[in-house]
Amino acid sequence: MLAALIALQIAATQPVTLPEDYARTTTGRFSSAEQHAADSRYDVVEVAITRIWPQRTDGVWLYQEQAITSAPGTTPAAARLKPYFQFVARVVEIAPGVLRRDNFRVRDGAKWLNLTPGDARLATLSPDDLAPASCHNRLERIATGVFVGGTESCTNNFRGAVMMESRSVATRDAYVNWDRGFAADGTRVWGPAGGGYIFKRMAD
Repeated sequence: MLAALIALQIAATQPVTLPEDYARTTTGRFSSAEQHAADSRYDVVEVAITRIWPQRTDGVWLYQEQAITSAPGTTPAAARLKPYFQFVARVVEIAPGVLRRDNFRVRDGAKWLNLTPGDARLATLSPDDLAPASCHNRLERIATGVFVGGTESCTNNFRGAVMMESRSVATRDAYVNWDRGFAADGTRVWGPAGGGYIFKRMAD
């Protein structure tokens, strides 16, 4: 009993690694509903981020879905079954205070919809279910639970784009993400012109 208590105390006092801090900051469910209510140019977007493969030692792995739940002619429940982003992210520390996040598109996306912590399907999800990484991001921690960053490179073919540019600020209660797609001539073809989406953490 004493040994178990000592082990728990040691675990509690060990410093949290940079990738672990990022995972604790960003996992959960988020929504831009509050921003949409103030400015209808922004859709209601819901984001769900789940930690996966905690036993792996090659970084922290996250599963992420994003769906527009305010689109005309649909319901939020139906929209969540058709996310426009569905990918797995691998997060590793590349320098003191600096992370690299690589995004991998999920193959056969319908098979993995709405994954949540404890979902039995997580036991069968494997790296073989992922396409090669297409987006590479650099993130810096400016305080515990506060990260800023953006894309280093990201190919994209949505609405005629050839690349995507992203800028982000993440905290434990909310994060801002400004994604924009650009054509080969540099013209912006999708994404807001005036600033990023503001996502607030949703209650569990």
